[in-house]
Amino acid sequence: MRAATTLLALVSLACLWDNDTLREESLGKKEIAAVVGGQLGKHSAAFYEAKVTYTRALVDKGTAPKERWDDLAVALARTGKLDDAIALLAEKEKRFPGEYTTQANLGTFLAMKGDLDGAIRHTEQAIAINPDAHFGREKYQLQLLRDARAIKAGAKVDACANLFGVSSNGEDAMWVMKPGKTVAHRDMKLPPADAAVAMTGLIRFGTAEASPVVWWNLGVALAYEGHKHLAVRALRRAEALGHPCAAAFATPLAQVVRAYESPGGRDGAWGVAAKKADADWKKGEAADARRQKAEDRLVAGRKYKKAFGF
Repeated sequence: MRAATTLLALVSLACLWDNDTLREESLGKKEIAAVVGGQLGKHSAAFYEAKVTYTRALVDKGTAPKERWDDLAVALARTGKLDDAIALLAEKEKRFPGEYTTQANLGTFLAMKGDLDGAIRHTEQAIAINPDAHFGREKYQLQLLRDARAIKAGAKVDACANLFGVSSNGEDAMWVMKPGKTVAHRDMKLPPADAAVAMTGLIRFGTAEASPVVWWNLGVALAYEGHKHLAVRALRRAEALGHPCAAAFATPLAQVVRAYESPGGRDGAWGVAAKKADADWKKGEAADARRQKAEDRLVAGRKYKKAFGF
């Protein structure tokens, strides 16, 4: 059961590329804080249905730039029409050959269909075209896809391992007292500088919001950056989604954050932190729901340019 659950968590990491994804270029701690606080920035089904109609008309004119093809493909995928999205990108490849975004989206769509070999092949092609796109996010996606394929073939995985090869012991991460600096273990290995943004991108712009593996890796990355409040919230989400190692890693982090002080000591601190994280998550979800309703009013009123950004 653990292997099947882990496989599902890894395959669900797919990340899409469209006009929204351009916003990742400005992702900072404010945006990461919003995501770990429940404001994922997702769009509604009605939004994507309207985007399909609007963007298809642009593409059908024959003069749309290549970016609109990606927008239409992603909107199709978001409405469950994966085969249509894949067929559209085959046409895009004929018109605009060799594009990174075509390969990246094909890798994602095939992952969503459960075709791991195809997903890996196209993701590798995307990386070959542009290895540094989106803060190197594809390299993490590729690693997760390869792990999923290995699990499917019967391999065992260490649930507590992370993508960055750093210690999965929260006692070590606890020593990173402020971003980029440590008060002890100064020679400890740290995650790459792009790690937290890349993991957030998989959640914010992809389909990894339900993946405990991605939330776990985000929490680990944030912890080693010294952002313990953010790390605790990401790790609480990983725990809520069933990750077996998140609470143990987060417990010593919570102990050193004054806001989580508890007479119950270390375990009590994690209880306080988890309760606060859950409350913030509910507030974030409510804020996201209000934003989606505002977007839905825009598309209902045919204010497409304002809704879609083009």
